Amino acid sequence: MNINTICLFLLVIAAYLNLYLAFNKKKQKNKAKLPISSKEWREKVEDKNLQLWISNRERLKDKRKGNINQQY
Repeated sequence: MNINTICLFLLVIAAYLNLYLAFNKKKQKNKAKLPISSKEWREKVEDKNLQLWISNRERLKDKRKGNINQQY
């Protein structure tokens, strides 16, 4: 084998290795750690929705009582 062939072969291996490492680095960058897990977020939203539902229910009960008292 010629020295030029060996150098070319090593250069091709280095280029593919560089491409592989760059791809893995970019792939790892996209995986960001979120400050809150999806389970915690869902629980937070459900709690908020429950509190809104309770307050709306109480408000509607008060309106119904007011309407009933006005009719009589």
